Amino acid sequence: MRLAADDVARSLRGSWHLMTRGAEALSELDLTRDGFWRSFLAFALMLPATIAILAAVRLTAGLPNSAGLFTAPALALSVTAALALAVLAVPALLIALRPELARSPRFTSFVIAWNWAGILSASLMAVPAAIFAIGWAPPALAIVQSLFFAVIVLRLRYCVARAVFGPESRGIAMMLVIASILLDYGVTRLFGLF
Repeated sequence: MRLAADDVARSLRGSWHLMTRGAEALSELDLTRDGFWRSFLAFALMLPATIAILAAVRLTAGLPNSAGLFTAPALALSVTAALALAVLAVPALLIALRPELARSPRFTSFVIAWNWAGILSASLMAVPAAIFAIGWAPPALAIVQSLFFAVIVLRLRYCVARAVFGPESRGIAMMLVIASILLDYGVTRLFGLF
């Protein structure tokens, strides 16, 4: 199983289109069994975002980036694990609450769309992190910028849930967004990044 550049571009474009075109954009995603596993393989695409976020976290921890990004391996591992776990947490919670969902094609579509949206989300959050890390924004401005991008990420998550579970699922989509906020907070606390 491999990830072709065309598949990546189509999947990222499709997950972004979920915000504007709703369920119609699901056709841009590979919703097959192979597409399911490729959506996990695509986590490797979060590497650039991980590096930008790691650089920002190092600065807030008082570690200079001039010494090298990986001079604190535990911190690098924590940031990497936190980003991956933040994407995986909501589907894992759904399976914990309703194990029968694991066999549902709709849940499989949700996981595929959620994973690709997670890659986009990490990339969006890397923008203010990179601006802060290179010194173009003081901490207060970086927080404001992060909040702005976080609103886009939450909107994307809401649209993913709504597109997959149907237009009548406004309440479910909102609960998944709230759960994602709480789980993101829990993950960052777990890894000592908050």
